[in-house]
Amino acid sequence: MSVMAEISNLSLFLVGLAIGVAVAVAGGLVEYALHLRRNREPRWGVPGCLVYTVGGLILTGIIALIASRILTGGFGAAFFVGLGVMAGFYGGFIVLVSLWLLLETQRSTGDETVSSDSSLT
Repeated sequence: MSVMAEISNLSLFLVGLAIGVAVAVAGGLVEYALHLRRNREPRWGVPGCLVYTVGGLILTGIIALIASRILTGGFGAAFFVGLGVMAGFYGGFIVLVSLWLLLETQRSTGDETVSSDSSLT
């Protein structure tokens, strides 16, 4: 009997959930450090952090399916971990975007724009 067969589906889902949240938070921190902290827009033509993160998750999912098939003889373990990763990533992403929008709306109401155009006065 393999070790993976002894782990419950809920445990596998929770492991995936933790992985998904960690990836979303790590991606958000990288994007903040590279672009948002300095109020710099990403250059056009260069994919954002989200594209790299989703690509990495897809590649990891394929590896997890192969590992699950080898270790357990089926795809059940990878399926439940994958569901957890998907739920954790998208849940974490939604929380981060909501937090960013909240911070942006608070900053924009507090900032007053001053025009240097003397013809407007």
